[in-house]
Amino acid sequence: MSGEFDPAAELGLFPDKTFVCNCRGFITKNDAVRDLCDRFIRNGGHFYDVLRRYDELTAYVLGREEATGASCIKWAIPFLKAFGATDHLMHQYSKETMELMPNAARTMNYISKILPTFITSSMYEHTMMEVMESLDAPLCETFCSKAEMDQADFGRAESRKIREMAQEVASLRIPKVEYKLNVPMEVHADDIKIIRTLDDILQERIPQLSAMNLMESLTIVTAHKKAYQLLDIRRQTSIDLDSTFYIGGEQSDYQAMDLVRDSGGMAVAFNGSEYAVRGCNIAILSKESTVGAVFAAEFYDKGLQAVLDLASNWERKYLKNADVHDVNLMQAMLKENPRKLPEVYIVDRKNVDEISEKSDAYRKKLLGI
Repeated sequence: MSGEFDPAAELGLFPDKTFVCNCRGFITKNDAVRDLCDRFIRNGGHFYDVLRRYDELTAYVLGREEATGASCIKWAIPFLKAFGATDHLMHQYSKETMELMPNAARTMNYISKILPTFITSSMYEHTMMEVMESLDAPLCETFCSKAEMDQADFGRAESRKIREMAQEVASLRIPKVEYKLNVPMEVHADDIKIIRTLDDILQERIPQLSAMNLMESLTIVTAHKKAYQLLDIRRQTSIDLDSTFYIGGEQSDYQAMDLVRDSGGMAVAFNGSEYAVRGCNIAILSKESTVGAVFAAEFYDKGLQAVLDLASNWERKYLKNADVHDVNLMQAMLKENPRKLPEVYIVDRKNVDEISEKSDAYRKKLLGI
């Protein structure tokens, strides 16, 4: 009944903030989908890099209306299937190669006990199951890409055609030129070749095969899907985006982070790519995850301004005696970083180019490609 006294609400027992995060760079180190391609597809690492390049070109450089970041997760599936990947083998390989960020399990357990916690990732469910088992954080709710490999049956002739297409893709050269988000630039000749080749394969040749049915059956967490999931989380929790703390790092996190930031919430690029930094309030460069819990705890306790105040005073002398929500957590973070603190930057229009470049370089050094 409207207006009825609710003792639980009066005691503050209902959460008024949420925590949402991506995996790579904050929870995991390895690029799970690339690892799967490298395992099953001949020259699969480079094959996936070309797919991802095409993904970024069509979504962020050409700005095609139908394009959305992380679609390469969908495109990789028929090629994995044609080279013999099964649900069991993908589970097994994900388990063997899983590499968590230092202190990620402790961090996620801590955060999930103080805030409703959601993990949103483009990785396949096969890998996400291994991530959750490694984290042992049952209070976290997850969203990930779902693909049932064993439901499809490719004939020998079709599998051979798809494998030949994979080698055609893997033969393409990726230029070193980097494109800036929303900055018009001439597309490099090698990128034009990538676009033409993948347009032909994905729009003309694959649709003629039964592999298209497998692709259409997938539930993929793309960049747009991550933004939609934020709105779903808001509906589920009745907590607005201005009370959301989002940690992201992938290109596909940009739209969601930009939405949180523009709504008055906290968007943190944690070891973020250039595009992720362009959607954030704060950028963090760290070799371990505890610092993420420190900022999440401040957001939980005092809100957005407390996070910004902590970031603006980010030096060891201040942090040792700072009036923070959890002194023990702060001391643990300082102990984990005895020589050098994680780098923390408040991002604005004046420094976004510099910080995005620095963060992208740090990410590549820490995580690889």
